[in-house]
Amino acid sequence: MLTPMDIHNKEFKRGFRGYSEEDVDTFMNNIAGDYEKVYREYCELKERCDSLQDKLSQYEKMEATMNSTLMLAQQTAENVKVSARKEADLILQEAESKKQKMLDETMRNLQQSQQEWEKIKARTEAYRAKCRALLTSQLRLIDDMALDGDKAAPQADTKAVAVKEAAPAVAVSPQAAKKAK
Repeated sequence: MLTPMDIHNKEFKRGFRGYSEEDVDTFMNNIAGDYEKVYREYCELKERCDSLQDKLSQYEKMEATMNSTLMLAQQTAENVKVSARKEADLILQEAESKKQKMLDETMRNLQQSQQEWEKIKARTEAYRAKCRALLTSQLRLIDDMALDGDKAAPQADTKAVAVKEAAPAVAVSPQAAKKAK
């Protein structure tokens, strides 16, 4: 590239009928001054352009970094969502499983309680029946004793023994009911 100094230092050969040396020198000085001015502007613009080009490169790198960071953040967010959904599903499944186990256990306990209730009810009814039978037999014995009262004194002693023998049966009946459990 031609510099302003090249223009200043340029010398032309002299010819016989050439241009006026003074006019050429004046014109060359004007050109050199203008060219120097343009050349300085060009250098400044070139430096500015290089500086802007460097900044542009930095911004492009930053943009690429931001884009990759944004993509990574989006992927991470998506992974977190998927992980959270899986964890929530797992928690729901565990809760459902626990609920089902609790329901099953509650049903078993209820059935056992109902069976025990039925057994107790049956034992109670059996005990009541035994008590009724015993009381009925005792009432018959008392009625028989009242009717026979004066007729047979020796028979009263026999009946009294029968009453004494029946009384221990009442005491045994509650124990028998406990053993039946």
